[in-house]
Amino acid sequence: MRLAALGQWGPDLRRLARLQLDSAILFEQVTNALKLVGDQYLARVYAFASSRFHLAQWDASITRKLQTLDGIYAKMADRAASRRMELLEWIIIILIAASIMISVVTLTPH
Repeated sequence: MRLAALGQWGPDLRRLARLQLDSAILFEQVTNALKLVGDQYLARVYAFASSRFHLAQWDASITRKLQTLDGIYAKMADRAASRRMELLEWIIIILIAASIMISVVTLTPH
């Protein structure tokens, strides 16, 4: 396994995490901007605008996309973590083998 293969997921994971964060922030800002409370007239305007622009469907669609993005990020992070663990296992195996070889070499009479 190449060491470069392990680092290849880092930039992608960072970019994906940044997209996820940007999307969540934008979603919250839009949702909060559209919440008009207090005045009954503004509440009716909001209800009309919400039904006219199908905000509930947009909300559901954006939520689904954020969940999909979260799933993709989790899978990529898990894959990178498993590759790191595999590399660490190989390093441990090599160190144990080297330790055994050193002890065999030092115990054999010259």
